[in-house]
Order: sequence, then C-alpha cells, then structure tokens
Amino acid sequence: MIRSLAKRLPHPLLSRLYHHVNLREESARVSKAAAMAGLPLLQTLDLQSLRASDTLFVLGSAWSINDIPDARWKIIGKHDSIGLNFWPAHPFVPRFFHFENVAYDDHPVMYDAFHSLLTHRAAAYANTVKIVTNVEPLERRQMFFELPEDLKKNLYAGFSMPVVARNENELRAGIRYMRSIGAFSPRAKTAWFFKYGGSVVGTMTLAVLMGYKRIVLCGVDLNRQEYFYQHRELYPEYADWEFVSPKEIHLTTRRLPWLVPAQTAVHLFKELVLDPENIELFVENSVSTLYPRVELAPQSLFEELDRCVPSRPLQPGQ
Repeated sequence: MIRSLAKRLPHPLLSRLYHHVNLREESARVSKAAAMAGLPLLQTLDLQSLRASDTLFVLGSAWSINDIPDARWKIIGKHDSIGLNFWPAHPFVPRFFHFENVAYDDHPVMYDAFHSLLTHRAAAYANTVKIVTNVEPLERRQMFFELPEDLKKNLYAGFSMPVVARNENELRAGIRYMRSIGAFSPRAKTAWFFKYGGSVVGTMTLAVLMGYKRIVLCGVDLNRQEYFYQHRELYPEYADWEFVSPKEIHLTTRRLPWLVPAQTAVHLFKELVLDPENIELFVENSVSTLYPRVELAPQSLFEELDRCVPSRPLQPGQ
C-alpha cells in the first residue's frame, strides 16, 4: 500500500500517514502478543532509572570484537553496555540486551541457531534487562512465542518505528519529523523507539531517551558479513554458523529502492539527533566504515572511563 501511495502523495504527507497507521498496528499487535506470551510491555519499564553511567557501549557482532583487548573489556564492564541480537555468543554479559524477533519461515537455520543460543545463555542473562522487538503477525511461528522460560525474567516487549525513505533527503526529512513529535526527547518510559535499517540506529535512539552523554559503537563495522563468533579457535561451537556469505557486503549498507545505506543513516542520526544534544559518538575500531566521519574513541577516553565510578549500581528490572 505504501509503495502505491508513494506515487501519489508528497513525501511529508506519506511520512505522517505511514507513521500513524504503523503506530496503531504495531501497538495493537505487540500488546496482544505480549499478553499471550506473558511478557510485560516496554512502556512499563523505567529506563532512565537503570542508567548507571554517562557512557553506553553498543556491542555489535562484527569480527572486530575479537580485537578488543582484555583491559578494555574490564573498562567496558564498569559502564553500561547493550548487546545486540547474536551477542550472547560472546562470554561478556552486558547490562542490557536488545534482540529482534525472528520468524521461522524466513530463515529456519538461523531460527534454530538463535533459539539454541538463547536457551544456552538464558541463565547467564537472568539479571540483564532485555528488550525484544519486531513481533510478526500472530499466526506466524516466531521466536517471541517460543522463548526459553529462563530468558523471560527481565524481558520486555516493545516495538520500533521506522520512516519511509528512498533517499538521503527523505530520510533527513523523516528524522526531522520524528524529532518534531518528540521521538528523541529523553524520558523514563516509552512504548516504542525510532529505528531505521539495522539495530544500531534503534539502540542509539534508546541511548538518547535514557539520557546518555556518550555512545561507543563496538563491533559495528558495516563492511563484510563476518562475525566474531565465526572465529574457530575462540568460538568452536558457533564457528560454523554462516547464515549469509561472509564475502558479501553487509545487507544494511547496500543501496536498495526503499533502504538508505546504514552508514548514511548513522551519519544523519548523528547530525540531526546527537550533535544538537552534545551527545558524543565514537567507534571503538577504525575498521568500521563509519570512520572517519565518526571519530575513533581515543585511548585517553578509555583511561578516563577507567577512573570513573558509575554513580549508582544497576538494578535490573526495578
């Protein structure tokens, strides 16, 4: 329907129509699914009360994660961190974990691998605040309804809201529209958060809502689809996972008819959302294709963070 309307409506009107229709549909679906699965809604969680640091480390799954030295992991562990999707394959347990729901029919092999991973790591993540999004139509077989019982502790169901954008100008306009309706205004509770493309922009939106002053992207390389858990010596139990060809360029970085590349989305988010609020954004490793437009986190920053003690301990689920 949206593609048909796009031929007849000006983009500003299309954006507003899409947002209001999508908001109503997603809210109703997630509310019903959460009731069926016995999960609380994200809007019941006081996110700001959980922030224990001014810095949030976003933990992606790219190969460069394997290059982070132990000394840095100790520093990361002193501050807030959020793992994304297949992150539980890594031994480091973050303070937050956000994963996107998977439908079985879309990728049965990945579905089974992810379910096995979540089951294996559920106990370790009991005290981690977890957020699941991307609920599918309820008649579909999906992870949301087959989650391990142990994983449901401190797990909240929410949804993300994108914008309609076929090019950079439309994405810029879409982000500005989101800003005009308060999508980036810090607050304690929210039912949804803005996301465009992959999980990174959505996670940065959560960081803005929670009041972080600095975001450090780790393992957000956005180049080839090689993942840290494919290192055979470090992760022999996961090394054979290959859901896409590692030689292909990352899906979210490709220019598709209805998808602006991820690098452009991150840069625009920085320009239009982070910079006006003086929120710093860094990449942990210069192999990221976001660098140099997104600065490399200097060693001096890690030394400063090593000396910092978070203002209060994190209390997951409270």
